[in-house]
Amino acid sequence: MKKQFVSAIIFGVTVVSGFVACTPEDVQPRRRVPVLPAEVYDYATPVTPTFFEPFGDSAINNHVATLGRVLFYDQQLSANNRVSCGSCHRQQFGFADNKGFSPGFENGLTGRNTQTIVNTGTQVGFFWDLREEILDHMVLQPIANHVEMGLDDTLLMENRVSSIEYYQPLFENAFGTNEVTTHKIGLALAQFVKSIISVSTKYDEGATAMFNQGVTGNINHRPFPNFTDQENFGKHVFFLKFPCSQCHGGVNLDGSLSAPKNIGLDVDYSDDGMPGTDFLGRVRDGFFKTPSLRNVQFTAPYMHDGRFQTLEEVIEFYDAGIQPHPLLSEELRWREQGGLTFEHLGPVIPFDQVPTDGRVLPVKMFMTGEEKAALVAFLKTLTDYQTLTDPKFSDPFQVVE
Repeated sequence: MKKQFVSAIIFGVTVVSGFVACTPEDVQPRRRVPVLPAEVYDYATPVTPTFFEPFGDSAINNHVATLGRVLFYDQQLSANNRVSCGSCHRQQFGFADNKGFSPGFENGLTGRNTQTIVNTGTQVGFFWDLREEILDHMVLQPIANHVEMGLDDTLLMENRVSSIEYYQPLFENAFGTNEVTTHKIGLALAQFVKSIISVSTKYDEGATAMFNQGVTGNINHRPFPNFTDQENFGKHVFFLKFPCSQCHGGVNLDGSLSAPKNIGLDVDYSDDGMPGTDFLGRVRDGFFKTPSLRNVQFTAPYMHDGRFQTLEEVIEFYDAGIQPHPLLSEELRWREQGGLTFEHLGPVIPFDQVPTDGRVLPVKMFMTGEEKAALVAFLKTLTDYQTLTDPKFSDPFQVVE
């Protein structure tokens, strides 16, 4: 039997709410308290049937995810009680942010754009530089980060959470004891983050229909019955005519099935991205994780530095703006230089005109206006309005005067 919550938790601690630095004499302290339903939300069951496993090989515990939801939105996990995980990963923006760089607990800006965190159960690495593979560990790093949340003393974090009255029943329900540890905080945050899934897009509806009809082979190479003609054309452009899906692959349309990529944003990157060397032993420069395209309509601005504001700008870049970086990913090189692009992309380069001095020729897509518009239409079929509005993913805190 599920344990019950009171319909509203009315105790909390006094915090200063907001993002603007204030002095004690010009702000009245307010309390933020979580208000939770009497019966825990069902995090473990997708809202609609799906053709893939959105939680990966994990099982979601509703009470652990509920605790994680409160921790995710609790500003008391920052050094000065001003920001939370949810301050940067905002539900209405697909759990990304609408800023190029997000402000931290002292208004310092993050070094990279905030990525969406939907369907983390399908992913094999996290952060733009893929420095973390374990979700339980990933969720704790922003809390300790000196710019983001600044609470780098784990004992202080444990003591702070232990002293907050509303956490006692939440930890008891989640773990059978109200003892607070960093490990449990990481587990709970990871459970909530992993529960934030996207399975209700128009694309998912079409893919599920194809599977239910017993369609064999690559369903993305066939028209979806619920798509408009333009959306199906855009899907054809994405999966067959241009190499978009070579990087944005899999059910999450991200880089989980491929290595980090250098997409030629710059010839010389100010942010080196993922450290180390590539499979040829060359020092990486400008290698980044390929982000998910789910809810991409709402996750602008785009790229690790938020340089593009619209989907149209991104498509224009891939069409004709790729830079000749010497480590440019094979998917974006001319095939005469070892590229993996499809044969019909652009003219064949005469052998005697292929550079022999190491210079790279970035591919040009030569997209038509119709193809660009269709691509945008297809990308909008990846919007999941359920994820953007589902109350179980929302901020449970209310301000009490």
